[in-house]
Amino acid sequence: MIIGVLHLLPIDDPEFFNHAVRNARRLEEAGADAIIVENYYDTPFKPYADFPRAVAVAAAVRDVVREVSIPVGVNLLRNACRKAAVIARYAGGRFIRCNAYTDVVLTESGLLLPQAPYIKGVKVLADVHVKHGMTVYPPTLAEAVETASTRAAPDAIVITGRKTGEPPDPVEIATARAHTDLPVLAGSGICFNTLNLLKIVDGAIIGTCLKSGREVDLEKAARLIKEARQVLKPRRALVLR
Repeated sequence: MIIGVLHLLPIDDPEFFNHAVRNARRLEEAGADAIIVENYYDTPFKPYADFPRAVAVAAAVRDVVREVSIPVGVNLLRNACRKAAVIARYAGGRFIRCNAYTDVVLTESGLLLPQAPYIKGVKVLADVHVKHGMTVYPPTLAEAVETASTRAAPDAIVITGRKTGEPPDPVEIATARAHTDLPVLAGSGICFNTLNLLKIVDGAIIGTCLKSGREVDLEKAARLIKEARQVLKPRRALVLR
């Protein structure tokens, strides 16, 4: 499963909607299995996103869903998982990504609290020990994976590096796979020089390496996704349709 990330422009950019649709089409044409829409350029992030951002992302998701035939998901940064679930439900999305699903995470946006108790009726890709943060609880990655898997039942576990563009540690991927029966996804840092990591995960969420500047580079994305498929050897299937 290769999930391409659509990094939305700031919500006040006049190209906000055109950019979303244009880049969604490119991700589908490049061969992505799914698209996740993310308000990447809305820094500094509020912990749970404000109303204008949630509405703008919802409208963008609806436009994208109408334009592509592959599943579309939502990641409303920094941890607005409840709003993302509502957007997915009413705008045609199939899944969400939640940065603090069962973890307590200290970040530059503030303290992110677990959202699992409040999310129903949507498929969830759950980060554990997420990038750009320090997980306060559960203290170890193994405990975090086990807690998410057994006490909240997401649809996949996401393992990241420490920051955007940094790949996960192979040891951490192995730890995650040893403590869950769920699919394990690489959530950051997958590019041409890190494709070997796809031999030990069940899929990847890829954003930065598919772009040139703020646009999806169709030729580059198609080549990366083609090469990724040749390496990827999933043990557990993630179904998002």
